[in-house]
Amino acid sequence: MASTKFNPSARTLLLFAVALVVVTMLVPYGYIVAYPLRLFGTFVHETGHALATVVTGGSVSGMHVNLDTSGLTLSRGGASLLISSAGYLGTVALGAALLVAGRRQAWARKVLMVLGVGTLLATAIFGGYGSSMLAVGGFILGVGLWALGRRRSRADQPAGALYAGGAVATLAALAYLGFSGALLTWIIGLVAAALLLGVAFYAAPWVQHMLVIALGVQLSFDGLHSIRYLIDHTVAARGHSDAVNMAQFTGIPATVWAVLWALVGVAIVVVAFALFWRENKRESFEASIQ
Repeated sequence: MASTKFNPSARTLLLFAVALVVVTMLVPYGYIVAYPLRLFGTFVHETGHALATVVTGGSVSGMHVNLDTSGLTLSRGGASLLISSAGYLGTVALGAALLVAGRRQAWARKVLMVLGVGTLLATAIFGGYGSSMLAVGGFILGVGLWALGRRRSRADQPAGALYAGGAVATLAALAYLGFSGALLTWIIGLVAAALLLGVAFYAAPWVQHMLVIALGVQLSFDGLHSIRYLIDHTVAARGHSDAVNMAQFTGIPATVWAVLWALVGVAIVVVAFALFWRENKRESFEASIQ
């Protein structure tokens, strides 16, 4: 008897993901559905700036994501040209990498685990302003005291003080994040990491595969969409942006940088889609002749 287990092909998942992303961009109020993903896209964008800063020898004093999906990374030193380019192109590149990884269902679980752990680390190291390690220390202390309290409770020993201490440490960490303006960034990072790791450990393989492909499409399209808005802003000379930073560093107009990023971004996405489609076309052909 043939198996009825649901296991859509990679091509089917890709077409569904593209259709879903396009619909959320075009239909009225579709942005509401895409809003959490756009917040995560901003998180990835700012993480790109932060990583480029560290890799090129600079230091990061804070990374912040706002409710309007804008963001800011405060850094010192490093290679300014690479740092300014790493936001938009980093988002597109991560999306493209996920698409390439999405060619094989067997890779999906490991990809989600790496992405989840990476999101946790980015949150803990870069999230917010000031020393995020204070919040990390508070949470670790809170969890540690709670674990000790639970252990004492199981041994029928008094544990109220440990539970209370754990609660105080956790609340102190949350208060620090709130007062430093980092709470939203941490919420985005922790929720995203929890979802990624939860799917990696508990979801069906096809769901893991779908999430990798959907995130690849979303981040690729969101990155390109953001660059399109950047071009509009630079043409109208509205506000500060990464392209304006590049213009200040090089003397080349901001619009030129925005258009260049758009061309590079489109090229990256086209190559990723081509690799995805070619790989799955070859697999479909091999399956048909077996």
